[in-house]
Amino acid sequence: MDCQIFKHSYIALLLALFPCTTHALDLGVSYAIYNTPDNKPYLEVNLEIAAVSIRYVKTEGEKLQAGAEILIMVKNGDNVVRYEKYNLQSPLVDAPQSLIDVKRLPVSEGNYELEILVKDLNAPDNQDTYKTPLKVSFPDKLHLTEIQLLRSYKRDDSQGVFNKNGFYLEPLPFCFYEKENTRLAFYLEIYRSNKSIAEGEYLLRYFVEQDKGAGARTLVSTGSQRKKPSPIDAMLVQLDISKFESGNYYLTVEARNSANELLASRTQFFQRSNPYLYYNDQEISEDVLAQQFTQKLDAKQLKYALAALSPIVLGDDAQMLNNVSRDTSLANKRFFVFKHFMRENPNDPEGAYKKYMDLVAAVHEKFRSGFRYGFETDRGRAYLRYGPPDDVVHVEDEPGACPYEIWIYYSFPVTKQSNVKFLFYNPSLAGDDYITLHSTARGEIQDQKWERKLYNRNPTEYVEGDNYHDATGVTRNFGRRAKEYFTDF
Repeated sequence: MDCQIFKHSYIALLLALFPCTTHALDLGVSYAIYNTPDNKPYLEVNLEIAAVSIRYVKTEGEKLQAGAEILIMVKNGDNVVRYEKYNLQSPLVDAPQSLIDVKRLPVSEGNYELEILVKDLNAPDNQDTYKTPLKVSFPDKLHLTEIQLLRSYKRDDSQGVFNKNGFYLEPLPFCFYEKENTRLAFYLEIYRSNKSIAEGEYLLRYFVEQDKGAGARTLVSTGSQRKKPSPIDAMLVQLDISKFESGNYYLTVEARNSANELLASRTQFFQRSNPYLYYNDQEISEDVLAQQFTQKLDAKQLKYALAALSPIVLGDDAQMLNNVSRDTSLANKRFFVFKHFMRENPNDPEGAYKKYMDLVAAVHEKFRSGFRYGFETDRGRAYLRYGPPDDVVHVEDEPGACPYEIWIYYSFPVTKQSNVKFLFYNPSLAGDDYITLHSTARGEIQDQKWERKLYNRNPTEYVEGDNYHDATGVTRNFGRRAKEYFTDF
């Protein structure tokens, strides 16, 4: 399998800095040679044309569309033994997107050259060419195909061009995982393992190494699968690369027998972009910030976002949030919002922002009270900071008590406590304006006289004899169950 990646990385960088610039056609190619159960080899070619490099034109419906003329040739010297020529059209879209395609051509065993010519249909001078040697061979022993890197995959039994063995496999011809891609997936096939292994199982080991330069590599991920010998088998794996820093990597798959002897191996190069993984605040320049999602937020949206962050921002950041909220500078507000969600998810700050704001909207609907947002209420704040409780006791008609609600967290990792409880009550009896009365969570309100305040309609029934001022509880009575819920639940 081969990948054109360095040119694509450069194109992507230029696009980020100069989004309105056009470039020469940028073609990504990957390929693998497969075989069928009845021994009919075929070449699978995956193509991708970078969106920024091909000309999109408006259609009559004001949509955009691009197209390319593609010629795929398998050559033996000057002799073309297989070819495919066709036009690839993008769907009608609102914004440019990459063109992706896959073609499969039958080939016989032998040595060839793969040549691909691509021409922009809307700008004929905009062209690109790809050439590579091609060897088609299936020895009479365990054989691994080329590693096919995937952008994504899912179960799908349909017969689409991207489907194989009951899965939809979206290829990644440029072998370049951008910051939003937190998963690396790959596919390969194994042939004639039964020729190398008589019985038992064999091991498929896969590992990822980071290229440190000067020939040095560092192991960053590893895994394995056990297989039984068979004429044909397949391997589909997904890896978490969210913590892979930007750089060059090598993915290797090895087949080993029970004696740990190497039977076959394949290695695939790829690149990872993860620019905010170890970013310092000082490194977030104005140019970087200008390319982020926060640039699309207006003054009203920024004010709302900062207010929604207040329940979960603590310590020095809380003081900074207060200062930024009072500041008239939209740039400072954008910087704070971006910095927060960059820390939450360096791979996809915008995705983290959208996910949190969806949660904020749901909390608002559930806990809003009067003129306040739901996340500004005590229950809304607790929900955002600690998550949903494991259990809730809601009481509205207990004798002598204000309406109250007890939240129970069986596990409370924030403070490493267990069986943590919050008691919210509504002393004003106005709508759903519940406030925190008492909690067992460290750092939250703790009021030992919470029973007196909850049952303040019966001020003469305090416990502690005649000592009214030191009393913390109330006398037991029919229907008074708050103490029971709070201590025994």
